[in-house]
Amino acid sequence: MSQVDIDCEKCGDRYTFVEDRWCKPCQIDNFEKNLTNWTSGNEIIDNLIQEKNQDIREPNNIILEWIPYNQLNDIKEINNVLYLAIWKDGPLYYCHHKKEYVKSYFWSSSLDNFPIYGISQNPNTKEYFMVFQDDHCEKCGKKYTNVKYKWCESCQINYIEKGFINWTSGNEIVDNFIQEFQLKINDYKDIIIEWIPYDQFDNIKEIRKDGFSTIYSTIWKDGPLYYCLYKKEYKRKLGKKQVALKYIHNSQNITNELLVKGRNSNALPIYGISQNPDTKDYIIVIHDEYCEKCGEEYTNSIHGWRETWCKPCQIDYFEKNFINWTSGNEKVDNFIQDRQLNHVNKSYDPIFEWISYEQFDNIKEIGKNGIITICTAIWKSGPLKYDINKKIYKRDFINQNKKVTLICYNTQDITEFLNKYKEYLKPYRIDNIYGFSQNPDTKDYIIFLQDEYCENCGKEYTNTFYKWCKPCQISNLKKNFTNWTSKNEKIDKFIQEMQSKIDCSYNIIVEWIPYEQFDNIKEIGKNDLFTIYSAIWKNGQLNYDENERIYKRNLKNQNEIVTLKLFNSLNITEEFFNEGNNSEYKDEIYGVSQNPNTKNYIIVIQEKYCENCGKEYTYTFCKLCEPCQISNLKKNFTNWTSKNEKIDKFIQGMQLKVNFYCNIIVEWIPYEQFNNIKKINKDGSITICSAIWKNGQLNYDKYKKIYQRHLINKNQKINLKFYNLQDNVDEFFNEANEYSIEYNNNKIIYGISQSPDTKDYIMVIGNIYCEKCGKILHYTWCKSCQLDYLKKNSINWTSGNKKIDELIQEMQLKINDNSDTIFEWVPYNQFNNIEKIGKGGFSTVYSAIWKDGPLSYHEKFRRRKGNRKFALKYLLNSSQNITDEFLNEIRAYSLNNYENITRIYGLSQNPDTKDYIIVLGFANGGSLYYQLNKNYNKLDWISKLRITLKIIKGLENIHQKQMVHRDFHVGNLLIGNLLVENETMNFLYSRIFISDMGLCGEVSNIKDESKIYGVIPYVAPEVLKSSKSYTQAADIYSLGMVMYFIATGKQPFANCAHDEFLVLNICNGIRPEINESEVPKIYIDIMKKCWDSNPNNRPSAIDLEKLISSFYSDFKVVFKDKEVEKQFKKAEEYRKANPLSIGSNQSTTHPEAYYTSRLLNPFTKNLYSMEVIDFTK
Repeated sequence: MSQVDIDCEKCGDRYTFVEDRWCKPCQIDNFEKNLTNWTSGNEIIDNLIQEKNQDIREPNNIILEWIPYNQLNDIKEINNVLYLAIWKDGPLYYCHHKKEYVKSYFWSSSLDNFPIYGISQNPNTKEYFMVFQDDHCEKCGKKYTNVKYKWCESCQINYIEKGFINWTSGNEIVDNFIQEFQLKINDYKDIIIEWIPYDQFDNIKEIRKDGFSTIYSTIWKDGPLYYCLYKKEYKRKLGKKQVALKYIHNSQNITNELLVKGRNSNALPIYGISQNPDTKDYIIVIHDEYCEKCGEEYTNSIHGWRETWCKPCQIDYFEKNFINWTSGNEKVDNFIQDRQLNHVNKSYDPIFEWISYEQFDNIKEIGKNGIITICTAIWKSGPLKYDINKKIYKRDFINQNKKVTLICYNTQDITEFLNKYKEYLKPYRIDNIYGFSQNPDTKDYIIFLQDEYCENCGKEYTNTFYKWCKPCQISNLKKNFTNWTSKNEKIDKFIQEMQSKIDCSYNIIVEWIPYEQFDNIKEIGKNDLFTIYSAIWKNGQLNYDENERIYKRNLKNQNEIVTLKLFNSLNITEEFFNEGNNSEYKDEIYGVSQNPNTKNYIIVIQEKYCENCGKEYTYTFCKLCEPCQISNLKKNFTNWTSKNEKIDKFIQGMQLKVNFYCNIIVEWIPYEQFNNIKKINKDGSITICSAIWKNGQLNYDKYKKIYQRHLINKNQKINLKFYNLQDNVDEFFNEANEYSIEYNNNKIIYGISQSPDTKDYIMVIGNIYCEKCGKILHYTWCKSCQLDYLKKNSINWTSGNKKIDELIQEMQLKINDNSDTIFEWVPYNQFNNIEKIGKGGFSTVYSAIWKDGPLSYHEKFRRRKGNRKFALKYLLNSSQNITDEFLNEIRAYSLNNYENITRIYGLSQNPDTKDYIIVLGFANGGSLYYQLNKNYNKLDWISKLRITLKIIKGLENIHQKQMVHRDFHVGNLLIGNLLVENETMNFLYSRIFISDMGLCGEVSNIKDESKIYGVIPYVAPEVLKSSKSYTQAADIYSLGMVMYFIATGKQPFANCAHDEFLVLNICNGIRPEINESEVPKIYIDIMKKCWDSNPNNRPSAIDLEKLISSFYSDFKVVFKDKEVEKQFKKAEEYRKANPLSIGSNQSTTHPEAYYTSRLLNPFTKNLYSMEVIDFTK
C-alpha cells in the first residue's frame, strides 16, 4: 500500500483505520470545533456527551448527540418509562467519501449492541431522557426477542392464542396438535402450522402412493403465513404456493401418534393439516419435495430443503432425448450416453454432449502436435444448465458465446480417440470437458473443453484460473529486452535471468528502474559494502492483469515504500550479484537502478530495513525492529516510577524481554486507571478483583512503528490481584514471574499498580478468574460453573431409565474444554428427514436433521445450532437390556472436537421400537475406503502419508485413554466435511474419524469373552487364537493392514477366501504380498513391524506417529535421509507408470472375501486341532 493511501490528508499521521480513511484525532478535533453549535443547557450533560465522543474507537461507532425535542415526532408511551418516537434527521454516520460524519436519509446502525443515540429534554416537564435504538415492543414494552426484525415472541404467541377461536378442524386431537406447534415458535422465520380448509387447494395431482399415505402435488391458493417486518404482524404473501399433500390412509379416527408418524416421515417444513371432505382422510401439508412426474423425493437436499431436481426423471429425459442427436458413430454415442446416465448426480453437474460443428464461431488454430490440432472457438449456444424453477435443462443467455478450446484429432480410430478423453480430465475438477464434436470436412473428432489453452502458443495455461501462460509471459519479457537497458551488459543479463525465472502469475518481475522513479530518499544505514536508503517508488511494481493477460502497473502500487541498497563500489562485484541472487530475497527484489550522479548501482527490494537504525527489521511483515523498540522502552524509564526500586527493576526487566510484536509491554499502571473494581475471591493475603482498565494495554502499530494504545483496548476488562505485603515484595515477585508476556498464554501479566489507600501492591493480569466462583477460567470458560449448571439442570430432563440418566450425567461431567460436546438426552421428535444409510449385525445407521441442534459454548453461555445433519445409530434389541458393552461404546466415543474419533452428542430412543439410539457426528465425506478406491490413481505418496498420519493420530487418541478398539479396519474410517463437494481430491484436507466403537473397551477391563468379531485379514493372530488377547498391540496389527491398503490400493488377502485356512495361515505368519517397487522399503519395514507375530515386537501408536510424521515433514520440505528420499521417488515413479485400472480391485476380489465385521468363531474353533506356530516363545 502506498504512503498516500495510509496517511491522513489533514494531519499527515497514519489513518487510525486505513481501509476507511478514518483518523481518530481529526474526528475528535471536528467534534471539539462543533461544541459551539449545540448545548443542552446543562454543563453535566454537555460534559457527558463530549466525554463519550472522545472515546470513539472506530468509524462505525455511534456518535452520542444532544437531540432537540422538536426532532422527535409521533411520541407514543409503551410503558411507564419507555416511549416510541420517530427521529426526523436520524443519527450521524461516517461518510467514507467526505471523511466526516453526516446525517443520512436512509440511516441504519449496528443492531447488535442496542446503542444509545443521544440525550434530549422535554421542554414542558424539563425531564431528561435517553434516546435508544428501537428495541422494545410497542404492545408489551418488553425487549424484542429479535431486535433486528422487531419480533416479539410473547406478543406473537399471545396473538396466535387469541386466534384459536377463529378456526377449528372439528377434531380436538388435531386442534391440540396444531396449537402445540404454533406455540413452539421462537423466531420470526418459524413457520406457523395451520388448519388449512380443503377448498384452498387447486390442481390436485396424485404423484405417489404407499401403504401409509398418498402424495399429491397442489397449489395452495392463499399460501402460508409469514412475518411482515414492516407491519410487525403475520400476513400472507402473494399466494399460489406449490405444496405437497400427504394423505394419511384410513385416518378418519385420527390419533396423536398417527399425526406424529406422518409428520416425522417427511422433510421440513410442514405448513399445516387439512382433511378431504369426501374420504375424511387427514392430510399433512408439506413443502413441495416430491417430483410430479415420478412421485419420488427430489434427489438432492440443500440446508434441509430439496432441490427441485430428480435424478431418475432427468435420466429418463436424457434417454428419451437420445433420438434427437447422434454423432453418427455407435461407440461415440454410447460413450456420451454413459456420461449422461451415470455421471450426473446433482443439478449443477455438467452435461456431456454431442455438439454440431456449426455451433462454433471464430475458430482459430493455436497449436499443433502430430495428429492433434488445438483451436480456440466461441460456442454460440453454450452449455446446458438446470433451471430449478422450470425443472428442465436449458441454455442460459449468460452462457451464450462462451469461449472454449477444441482438441481436434486427425484419426479414424474411435477407441484411441475415446481413450484420449481421459488425458484431459482434471484431477481436481469434473466440469472442464463439455463434450465431443466433429469437423464435417476433415472428419476429425473433437474434444471441446473450457478455455484452458493459450491463444498465443497453443499450450495449456500454466495457471488455468488466471489464464497465465509461463512460456508466453517469459517470451513477452524477452521481447521487451530491447525497450530498456542499464547500459551495463552484466546488469542487463542479471535482470533478464531473474525475469526468466518466474513460475507463477504473482511472482515479482525484476526490472531496471530509472533513478528518477524514487522520491523521499533517506539514508538509514551504512557498512563497508553498501549504503541503505528508504524511498518512495512512484510507479510501483508490475502486476499480472488476468483480464488483459499482461503485466501492468496498478494504482494501488503507486508510491510504494521500498528499500534501496546502494553498493559503495563503482565496479560490479560478485557481492552485488550474490546479493541479488540471495535466497532470502525471493519474492522481495523489485529490480536494479543506478544513481546518475555517483554511478553506484542499487538493488531495489521490499521495505525491510528500519529507518532509525538501518538494521533489518526483526519481523519484516509488521515492520518491527527489536533493538529500536527496546531502546525506546529504555528511554521511557525516566517517565514513570513506582517509587519502589525493586518494582521498577522488575518492570524494566520484563519490558526488556520483549522479542515479538505481540508481546505484552509490562507497565507501572496508576491506580486511577481502574474503574468498576469488584471483589471476586480472597485467598489468605491475596484478594482478587475484576476491573476495567480505562486506557488499556499498549500494542505495536506497524504503520507508526511504535507502541501505542489502540482504541479497541480502551476499557479493557482485567483482573487485579491485591497483595497485602507492604514492602516485603519477594513473594510478590515469585508469583509475578509465573505470568507470561506471550499474548496466547492464559496467564498474562499487564503490569503492576498500588492501592493509594491500603498501599497493597497489585498485579494487573488478564481476565482469567470467573466472576461467579473465583476459579481460573480456561479462555473465558469456567469448568466449575459449567459442571454446576449441568448438575442443576439434570432435574429438567430424564430418559426414563436410571442407568441411562446416570450415564448421561457421567458423560456431561467429563467436559474439560469449552469446545467439548455436552452429551444430552435428545427427544426423538427432535429429528426430521430420517433416512437409512447403512446396516450392520448389531445396529442400523440413519442420517437425520436435529431441529434444535447440539449445545455449543459462546461467550459464557451455551446456545444451540439448529437444523444440522447427524448420524443416528439404532442399537437393535436394546430396549430391555442395557448391557455393559452398550455403556462402554458410549464412553469410547469422543466429546473432544480435536480428536480423530467420531464425536458423540447424545442418546435418544425410538418411541415405537423402544430401541436406544446413539447420536453421532455425520461424516459428510463418507467412507475412506470409497474415496480411496475412487481416487487412488491421483494419490501421490505425500497424500498417502498424510492419510496414514491422520489415522495413526486417531488410534493414538484411543490408546492414550488406555482403551483398545478391537475392530480396527478400513471400513471403520470415515471422512469429515468435504471442503468443496465438487472436487474429487479435497477429502485429503478433511478430518478422518475412527468410527464403530461398539467393541472398544478399557485395556484393564477386556473381558475373557469366547466370541471374536472382526474382519479376518485385519485381526491379529494372537486374537484369532484367543479372544482374551485383545491388546493395543492387536490394534497396531490392524493398523498395519490399513497401511497396506493405503500403500497398494488393495485389500489384504483379497485373492482368497476368508475362511479357517486363511485364519491358520495368518496364525502361522503368512502376510499379504508386497511389490517392493510399488512401496518405499522404509514404509514396508514399518508395516512388517506392525504385522510381527509377536505382539511385544510391534511399535506403539506414539512411535508410529513420530516416524510417519518425520517422513511427511521431510516430504514437504527436504529429506534429511537421502536413501529414504530415493525410496519414495522410486515408488512415486512406479505409481505414475502403473496406474490401477478402475474396478480392478472389485474384479480380482475372491467371492468369499468379506470386509465387514462378523462373528469369527466358526473359523477359529478348529485352530487347537491344527499345527500353529507360537511366535511369542
